[in-house]
Amino acid sequence: MFLVNLEYFHGDKPLIIPHRGGSHLVPENTKHGLEFTTKEGFTHFETDLRMSKDGEIFLHHDDSFDRTTDISGKVRDFNWHDISKINAGYKFYKRKGLHDMKTNFIRLVDALEFNKNMKFNLDLKQSGMAKQIAEIIYSLKAEKRVLVSSFSPRRLDEFLKVTKGKILSSGTFKENAIAKFLPNRVRNLKVQALQAPYNWKGFQIHSKKLTEYCLLNNLQLHVWTINTVEKFQHCLDIGCDGVITDEPILLRDYLSSNS
Repeated sequence: MFLVNLEYFHGDKPLIIPHRGGSHLVPENTKHGLEFTTKEGFTHFETDLRMSKDGEIFLHHDDSFDRTTDISGKVRDFNWHDISKINAGYKFYKRKGLHDMKTNFIRLVDALEFNKNMKFNLDLKQSGMAKQIAEIIYSLKAEKRVLVSSFSPRRLDEFLKVTKGKILSSGTFKENAIAKFLPNRVRNLKVQALQAPYNWKGFQIHSKKLTEYCLLNNLQLHVWTINTVEKFQHCLDIGCDGVITDEPILLRDYLSSNS
């Protein structure tokens, strides 16, 4: 097991981690989302990473722009210069009746620089980015405030190989399956956290067994995506270190009112 800095996990528990910046409240994975989380004083920001045709790493979930913008097409076919001009929040603003609003996609390097105290959960959405992402993190001395995750074992293994395990990482679906279905015991893991879905394809994943597994293996447990106070209370009752949510203000207010 490599020794890594655990500062990312510091803070009042459970950590409230805005999912894609709080996607029920702001356009997901955008500059607006980063501005919102900063203004509201949240300490963490969960986001996804993709790479443009010309090699720029930026915040975005899908492999295309169809779902969230007024542009159609695959991410891999666009250079950053053109991506930077897209209204990244177009569909969100349209649903809210905010037709004159606009926000931009933001590169990883600019997001890390925008708020130098913000801690980022970086979810790798494609292969071939590990070396460049590591270089960005190292160049900005941001190792203490990032956790890299992926549900793809291949992508995570690529990142762990590049960084030699010196940057915090979270388990894939493989680690979730081991925790859910195999007997609890100490296992030789290369990650420091487990990000478990609350439910997955009809199964409730989060359980007391999962909490005990994480305690036994010295893992932080973050549960996603928690958008109601009922599910939040369940996470509190069973015990978790953080929740990833589209409704960060709702959960923060609930936690404050019950403290």
